[in-house]
Order: sequence, then structure tokens, then C-alpha cells
Amino acid sequence: MSKRLPPSLNLLRSYHTIRPGHTVLNHVHFPGITTFQHGLDMQRAITDVHLSYKSLETKVRRMQRRHELTDSTIIDRVHAAQPRATIFTFEFHNVYAGGLRLKNELSPQDVANFATLGSQYYQLERGGQVTWHGEGQLVAYLMLDLKAYDKLTTKCFVSNVLLKSAQNVLKEGYGLDTIQTENPGIWVNDDLKIGSVGIRVRHGITDFGISLNADPELKFLNTFEMCGLKSKRATSVREQLGIVPKIEEVADLYVKQIGKALEVDEIVSVTANDL
Repeated sequence: MSKRLPPSLNLLRSYHTIRPGHTVLNHVHFPGITTFQHGLDMQRAITDVHLSYKSLETKVRRMQRRHELTDSTIIDRVHAAQPRATIFTFEFHNVYAGGLRLKNELSPQDVANFATLGSQYYQLERGGQVTWHGEGQLVAYLMLDLKAYDKLTTKCFVSNVLLKSAQNVLKEGYGLDTIQTENPGIWVNDDLKIGSVGIRVRHGITDFGISLNADPELKFLNTFEMCGLKSKRATSVREQLGIVPKIEEVADLYVKQIGKALEVDEIVSVTANDL
């Protein structure tokens, strides 16, 4: 039996932004079906910009500590140049993706079994085990600097930003109650999982994020040991409510919830076709 988290974990918010660049959230939606590799490449490009900025910021701080830089306004100018928090939303071609916990455990036969379901396998450098992404499922990758916020820990980011925002979409947008348990993700009950989470954090910069099952073919999620959890099953909005929400609609609702969670002043939304 899974252990439910106390309500206070999802209600208390003590973090807040301390950097001007994080009062605006950039949202890029990729319309239609996107290849998983393209999604990874686009995420890597944005993450590299954030990491390059972090390297610059670190050099400036070191120069200040060594008194090689005495102009106190320089660090403010550097902070003003920090990249904005950015969220990508996708609907991918069918793939299986494994996290770091699975890196040395998956056999060639396991990969071959995924191929029989018409899905390529990707090994990722993120947390978690194996999950599926594909048509009928929203995937959202959020890239930001945790250190641009006061008291925004990795645990708080996962629970109160990524997962709670998805729960709010399901509750406020579709009337579906969900829970968080000791098993990562979003659950309709202790045995039915409707959303997954897996992130990576480097030098305070986050990437990857969540997936939310709107109307996927559940056979892809229920023909293997989902996320290393035995006796659990994936479900979807359609299975629970009998409706088929559009991915674009779910993406828009989710990004608005992320904006609320991060207390941004503005969300700038574009489609990838406009870039």
C-alpha cells in the first residue's frame, strides 16, 4: 500500500523568486506529433544557455571575492541577463525512456521487447526508471534556475511546482481528484497512476519534467513494470472521465498552473512554428 503524503506538503509555499529574470515564464508549445530526439535537442539548447550563464555568474562572483571586480553594479547587470524560466510542451511519437536507476539493469532483450510494441528506447540522464511517452500524452519540460528562488529545493520543486500544478489541472480543469504518494508521480488512487515525473538538476538548473495521460493507448504503459512499480496500473483522463481532452488544451492549462506556482508576472507563449 502506498503512503499518502500529508496535505501540508502540497499547501505550504515558502519559496519566492529573488531574480528579475524569473518574473516572466516563456512557454513554447510544439504542435502536432514531435520526435523525441527533437524534443531532447531543443531542451538541451535551452539548458546549455542556462548553464553558460551560471558559469559566467560564478566567474563574476569569484572576481568579487578576490577584489578583482569592485564595481558593485556588475553583478546586478549579470543577474538582469539571466535567461528566463522556459517550459516546453509536447506530444511525442511513441518511445520508451529509461532513467539513471535503470541504466545498468536493462538487457538487450528488454530493448527488443520495447521495439515489438513499435517504440524506440532512449537512455536518459535523469531520475526515475522506465516510462513511456507518446500520442495522447502531454509531456512538459521545465528549465529554470532553482537558485533564482529563495528556499526552492529540488523536493519542493517536484512536489509543489511540477506535480501540484498537474493535479490542479486535473481538479480545476476536469473535476478529477488525484493524490501524491511516496511513489513519485500523480495517482488517482494508490494503484492507478495518471502522471509521471523525472528531472535532472545540474548547478541548480532543471530539465525534463512531467508527463500526463490524456488519452494514450494504455497498452504501452501497462505491458511492462511501470516505473519499477509492481501491481500498479496506468490510467488516463479518458478512462476515468470518458472525455478526450486535446493536448494543446491540457498544455495551456498546465502552463498557467506553473505560472501560478512560480508566481510569475507574465507568461509569453509561442508555438515552435513561430520561432
